[in-house]
Amino acid sequence: MAETKKTAAKAPAAAKKTAVKPVAKKTTAKPAAKKTAAAKKPAAKKAAPAKPAAKKAPKKPAVTIETICGKVEKMLPKTVSFKEKIAVDIEVWGFEDGSNAKMYIEANDGKVTVSPHTYEAKDFRVAVSFANAKAFVDGKVTIKDLLASPDFYAEGNIVAALKLASIF
Repeated sequence: MAETKKTAAKAPAAAKKTAVKPVAKKTTAKPAAKKTAAAKKPAAKKAAPAKPAAKKAPKKPAVTIETICGKVEKMLPKTVSFKEKIAVDIEVWGFEDGSNAKMYIEANDGKVTVSPHTYEAKDFRVAVSFANAKAFVDGKVTIKDLLASPDFYAEGNIVAALKLASIF
């Protein structure tokens, strides 16, 4: 029996020694693992603000004949020095969607109006590409540039056309 007690007494002591070592290793290993995981999380959060900057820009609305008319109207003076009536019918062809549209400019009794419609009683007619019309209203080309362009066509009373062109 004495031998059994000694063996039993030795076994718990040995178990205690081995039990202490792994526990100590586990407690030191766990905080290190937590620090590593915690260190990785803030780095991921710092990268997240870059994603909103990469958002796509909102799509610009399509340019329409009404948009062009509005810009032309802003370019023109409200009144002109000549009193006679001068009207031009303008066809803009080749819009972004492939369509064509008409507008007119009329100077009458010293006042100037712009409208996105066709005008039957015109002094002259103009046909211009969408790209040139947009460049003109954006201030990138002048009337002289348009006259030299192969995408510009005019017919009718040239004297009236030059008089109306002088107000731009």
